Amino acid sequence: MGLFRIIIGAFIFSVFTNLYSYKRFIKKVSFFTPHLKKIRIFLYIISVLEFVFVLQLRFSFLNIELYLIVGTLIGFSLFLFGVSLFYDIVRSICSKAHFNPTRRKFIKFCFDVTFVVFIVACFLKGIFNALTPPKIRQISIKIKNLQNDLKIAMITDVHIGEFLQKDFVAELVKEINLARPDLVVIVGDLVDMRAELIGDFLDPLKNLKSTYGTFYVPGNHEYYHGVDGILEKIRALGIRILGNKNEKIAGINLAGVYDLAGIRFKNLEPNLDEALAGRDPNLPTILLSHQPKFIKTMQKDVDLVLCGHTHAGQIFPFSILVLLDQGFLHGLYKINDKMQAYVSSGAGFWGPPVRIFAPSEIAILNLSKD
Repeated sequence: MGLFRIIIGAFIFSVFTNLYSYKRFIKKVSFFTPHLKKIRIFLYIISVLEFVFVLQLRFSFLNIELYLIVGTLIGFSLFLFGVSLFYDIVRSICSKAHFNPTRRKFIKFCFDVTFVVFIVACFLKGIFNALTPPKIRQISIKIKNLQNDLKIAMITDVHIGEFLQKDFVAELVKEINLARPDLVVIVGDLVDMRAELIGDFLDPLKNLKSTYGTFYVPGNHEYYHGVDGILEKIRALGIRILGNKNEKIAGINLAGVYDLAGIRFKNLEPNLDEALAGRDPNLPTILLSHQPKFIKTMQKDVDLVLCGHTHAGQIFPFSILVLLDQGFLHGLYKINDKMQAYVSSGAGFWGPPVRIFAPSEIAILNLSKD
């Protein structure tokens, strides 16, 4: 029943967004008028493909080429909806201005051309952003009572699966090793497929080089595909899993919790008390938690929480919805006088192979004493 609701909800959302884009943007642009019938057919096709894509996420029946095409069209539809909303607002404001008919027509033509060029340019850049390896992002963070400077390489939301596979992981490992980190953390959604399908996709992670090793907590997508089997696969790579526990290393307590999805699946649920049990009170504590909204549930403070999940919105303006759901989007946040949080935009993508105003990253956290 849950899957049925998701499919129906996705179909209704698809029809609504495409209809809105057609009525409130496309029909208002004069040079689209001769092509409205073809555009309608195109949007009908996208609506059907969005329905197919939701089924694909559950049953995985599309080959990689079709997956890429369908995902790209859906990304375009979502971005077009966001631009249509903005166009509608700006057009309503500008309509109150007083111009003679000739000038008004010329201004509207320039306005429409600008929007169309903007859509095409941003969307093509969004595809480029998603399909190219993430760039290194350097972040400086002050931590009280830190004994020595510490460099942490952080990746999240790689989403190894239908499209991003072994070559992508190898590129991440190469970039991380060039940064020469003290330790590496992987904060969830590393895998987006069942354990038996992973094959050798994750093998390059064996080549990660750091002083203190690589640590991992699962994200919600691991639960969708069988978290227990995926954890076994990751553990076999020599990666240490911080599921509701902590380790004392490098002059810090490094702790981790299972994802909030564990509550829904009634398996491997997050437990902060367990995660912090036995930590050294004289050392700063860094907590790995995939979803940043876990911070809202915390009854105990730590010094720094490292999160992912948001993808920085992935496709603007859906960053607004992510911010409303999670309370965080991307970057360094001060939670209170003691606690900070860093939310990564992620290294990969989920669904449409598009990132608009939400570039991917490998975060290099340079910690120093406050």
